[in-house]
Amino acid sequence: MKAARQSKLSVVLAILVSSSLTAAHASTRLLLSRGEQPPSVEYKGVIELTVNPGFDEARVSISVDGQKIADALQAPYKLIVDFGPTAVEHRIGVTATGANKRRVQWHETVNRGHLPLSVKVRPIDLNTHLFEAITTAPPDDPVTTVELWDSGKLVASITEAPYRFTVPPEVIAGGFVQITARTKSGEEAADFWSNAGDVHVESIQVRTVPLFVSVVDGDGVTRDDVDRSLFRILDNGSEAKIIEFGKAFDQPIAIALLVDASASMTYSMERASKAAQEFVQHTLKKGDRCSVYAVQEVPRRKQALTDDSSLVAKALQGISPQGRTAIYDAVESAIRELRDEKARRAIVVLTDGDDTASIASYEEVKKIATEAGIPIYFIAYDTGNETSVRDLEYLKNLAAETGGFVAAATEKNLLAKYREIEKDLRAQFAIRYQITDYAKPNQWRPIRVLLASPKLTARTIRGYFAP
Repeated sequence: MKAARQSKLSVVLAILVSSSLTAAHASTRLLLSRGEQPPSVEYKGVIELTVNPGFDEARVSISVDGQKIADALQAPYKLIVDFGPTAVEHRIGVTATGANKRRVQWHETVNRGHLPLSVKVRPIDLNTHLFEAITTAPPDDPVTTVELWDSGKLVASITEAPYRFTVPPEVIAGGFVQITARTKSGEEAADFWSNAGDVHVESIQVRTVPLFVSVVDGDGVTRDDVDRSLFRILDNGSEAKIIEFGKAFDQPIAIALLVDASASMTYSMERASKAAQEFVQHTLKKGDRCSVYAVQEVPRRKQALTDDSSLVAKALQGISPQGRTAIYDAVESAIRELRDEKARRAIVVLTDGDDTASIASYEEVKKIATEAGIPIYFIAYDTGNETSVRDLEYLKNLAAETGGFVAAATEKNLLAKYREIEKDLRAQFAIRYQITDYAKPNQWRPIRVLLASPKLTARTIRGYFAP
């Protein structure tokens, strides 16, 4: 993914060592000898790196910018290193070990003064909302644009230093300021400022929090190829430490599948049932479970959580449309079923219209959905019945609060919309982070996941209640 690669390079240039590279590919050679400065030339691209340890039969270890790239290297002490397309400053460390515990160690700096792309945002005057971005960049790839972003939307852009922004009050009110710097070649770097101050309390708590995150690009496409280094997590305004990161698809999931079975679905029920069956068939893998609900005047659970796909299919085939629609009651029932599940969870709802029969109110369901932290996906199916703007906004808000989304579907693309949800669930990242601060029991803790690229947006739960 280009945006991910660019942003990663903007933090620290990746040093790649490959056995497939040969000296024939190296256009430049770099000899490191203790006590001798390397020639003052620009080192970039593929380099043949040779070390002269000063004695025979040595074992040589080499690190670049703190990252070990060779260990116990033997004579002739050569390796091929790719410094990337741009000449930036690198600190090379050499350790040579010989017989009788003989050991020498030294460091050399190449491309001195050629700083990599970086950006740091700092407040100048919080009373007037004035912020400044401090940047560095390689001489041959200067910064051309510095931008202020808010929740994936461009707010302001500056093309010449000093890069100072008067941040709108509504952005400050959100507690975060995101700045991105872009170079002539298109490389990007980002930094964030948070208004969370130091917390002075008598007791500090250390705890870990699991989180499932979806990432979408500027075209709304779900991405599963985003590097861990791009993620930053703010928990109650404090930055958290990511301690586990992986693909959520590797973890089992429990899905509650809710299908509108009111009278208005009479002519669409068969098609809706088949689409839901295909969704289950493609989405569930070994170890996953699914339950089925018919959304009617009184929600009916047609199948409890099971890993038997044939039982799920039978339940979907047996749904007969009748009566009115109680969407909120059905969602509430599904939340109760999934609340204590330890596996990854999701609720998928197909509906063609407004809630006309629920006992539970929208506000009540929103509260328990937020507390449960289960992503809710809605498919708004067009059967010709007009859905009120208010009810559609309610569905969108419920989805946004929990990390899901609303997909508008027609008879022609219903299956495609189910597959969008399937792709989102497959592409989720499983993150566990550590937070160290003070938390009151049952305190609401807002969560914000930030990505070091304005082209990417993270979608997850809005927060949780502290245990």
